[in-house]
Amino acid sequence: MNPIPTEESILILAEEHQKQELLSALFSGEGYKIKSCGSQVEALDALTRETFNLIISDFEAPRINGIELCKFIRSNFRLRQICLILIIKSQGPLNKIKSIYAGADDYITEPFEPGELLTRTKASLVRITRDLEANPLTKLPGNVLLLKELEKRVKSQSSLAVVYVDLNKFKKFNDSYGFEKGDKVIHQTASIILNALEKLGNRTDFLGHIGGDDFVFITTPDCVIEISEKIVEDFDKSIPSFYNEEDRKKGYIVTKNRVGQICNTPLLSIAIGISTNENRKFSHIGEINQVATELKNYAKTLPGSQYVKNRRR
Repeated sequence: MNPIPTEESILILAEEHQKQELLSALFSGEGYKIKSCGSQVEALDALTRETFNLIISDFEAPRINGIELCKFIRSNFRLRQICLILIIKSQGPLNKIKSIYAGADDYITEPFEPGELLTRTKASLVRITRDLEANPLTKLPGNVLLLKELEKRVKSQSSLAVVYVDLNKFKKFNDSYGFEKGDKVIHQTASIILNALEKLGNRTDFLGHIGGDDFVFITTPDCVIEISEKIVEDFDKSIPSFYNEEDRKKGYIVTKNRVGQICNTPLLSIAIGISTNENRKFSHIGEINQVATELKNYAKTLPGSQYVKNRRR
């Protein structure tokens, strides 16, 4: 399961070892986490195991095809938000045009000035964060991009499943174990949802983090139940590890309610509300959000981790 990045991380793909060392020194000196690869096969393997904010790659080398890399990144659900800068040897315009059309965010020609590359890299990271309105904790797209994505899909009248995900008793967990541990739970939840979508969903699926312990993802009705079941299963398996041994054995933590009374709060569970357009058409994103929210709130009234799907026409 790929983790959500907690710091800016860069994958460097360059066949020449000297160039790898130069780029690694340049960016690690600025505080970035760096991974260097000498071939496209090695880079693709790294992308399956680690998570990166940006890729800097040779445009063309015996073991690197920048155009293929761009197309692969942009067509992959989990990877398509990564910034990508290509290093081009040719001064002609053709390769530059090809790079942008294939999905690169920027390019730089060799020989390059290290200061210029550093500036372009920082600008790309700022731009993608701004465009995504990313959540600062998980780096996932926030409300603005989520609403744009929903509006686009409602207008297209495509087959649609919108899923609202929320954690039960998260505030009690935060109060008892602290915000740092709570942030780790949020990271784990995001990774679980991403993993389920990647394994069981579609390349066009979308995941947004709308704040706190609330997530919304968009997929299709044919696979939404299997995805939700996977999320519930993986969450329930992993969440006990965030508690100390005593609380794990008890199956609850001792907390206070709103009036100060001592009570036993169950371990964290997950609530999922599923809204689809299988049996009814939605003309506005507000309708979808309302149905998904209602179903999520109903799931929260049920014991343990649950998902609830709309069936009304």
